[in-house]
Amino acid sequence: NPIPERESIISPPSRAAQLSLVAHGGFLLIGIVNTLLGPILPLLSARWQLDDAQAGQLFTAQFAGGMTGSAISGILIKRLGFLPLMVAGFGVMSAAIACLGLVSRTGGVVSFFGLGVALGLTIPATNLLIADLNPERRAAALNVLNLVWGLGATLGPLLVSWLGRGDSLTPPLFMLSGLLAGMALLVARYQNFSQSASQSEARQAKLSLEREWSSPFALLTGALVFVYVGTETATAGWIASYAQRLGTAPQPFSALTVSLFWAGLLAGRSLAPAVLRRISEGNLVLISLLVAIAGLGVILAGSQMIVISAGAMLAGLGLAAVFPTTFAIFTQHFGARASQLAGAIFILASLGGAVIPWLVGITSARYGDLRTGLWVPLLGGVVMVTLQIALISLSQKQRAKAS
Repeated sequence: NPIPERESIISPPSRAAQLSLVAHGGFLLIGIVNTLLGPILPLLSARWQLDDAQAGQLFTAQFAGGMTGSAISGILIKRLGFLPLMVAGFGVMSAAIACLGLVSRTGGVVSFFGLGVALGLTIPATNLLIADLNPERRAAALNVLNLVWGLGATLGPLLVSWLGRGDSLTPPLFMLSGLLAGMALLVARYQNFSQSASQSEARQAKLSLEREWSSPFALLTGALVFVYVGTETATAGWIASYAQRLGTAPQPFSALTVSLFWAGLLAGRSLAPAVLRRISEGNLVLISLLVAIAGLGVILAGSQMIVISAGAMLAGLGLAAVFPTTFAIFTQHFGARASQLAGAIFILASLGGAVIPWLVGITSARYGDLRTGLWVPLLGGVVMVTLQIALISLSQKQRAKAS
């Protein structure tokens, strides 16, 4: 994320370990919140009488908020530090979640925008905090953090199904709101952590940003991230509604398809380090995308709950390694300059998450068929394969030129 300056945590190791544990707990909740809209969308659509185009606006509101939060996170981290930003983020999330149980459709759009802003602020702050707490093992530490996020994304739909029996959203929303408020108070206990900052990287970022983003590698990577996050969000966000409309299972069971999608994502990210010992990072992304396309095809071809569930898990498994591996390639390619360019990556990610699920809703409303709308993420998978082949070819040419 865009950070004009970086901070170094210099507090005692034992207290740093405690803060790391708290941050992981917070990221578990962020995983639940980040993916909450998908499993609760059928209930919100019924309560607010939304068609698919109107429901798609909720995704747009959340990810527009995320893009806004990502864009301003650098300035706020510079002025406030990681921890105050995390406290504020968890507090806003708590309020927005609570409001969803009380407000009308218009208030819901505002709540999802606020939720997106809070996520856009809290996710980069937490990632940067964990990176600074683990300066000698950042990749491993951030991988664990990412798995915790995936666990939260997997547990979220189960929480909705378990507490939302009787088609009531109030119990799960208020419980989650309380947990987020508690997390804000818990993080606030560590506000006396000492932090120091360096100004040099901010100046370097301003000098290199335009030049680096004009390179073909950066543009292709940005396009891939845009399509990836949009495809992942559209799949997770619409699959419960799709399963419910087929009429093969009641709403609580249709919401489980989202959990299976995130379970596949979690499994894929757990397996990726072992797979990378055998194949290159670029080939892992390419193979993963082909698996994801197969899973999306199974979803579209299926008419029974078991088939759709299998497709959801396969799609999650395929998409799992795409973003973290692509981001790892990106940081390796740009080296020390990557931290100065990461903000634009997260903005593009938020933009993709806003646009592509909205396109699913628009397409579904236009043709009166959600199955038709779900062709959008499938086409997104095909586009990503094309972009990844171009990235691999570009990297090979650059290596040949360097040698």
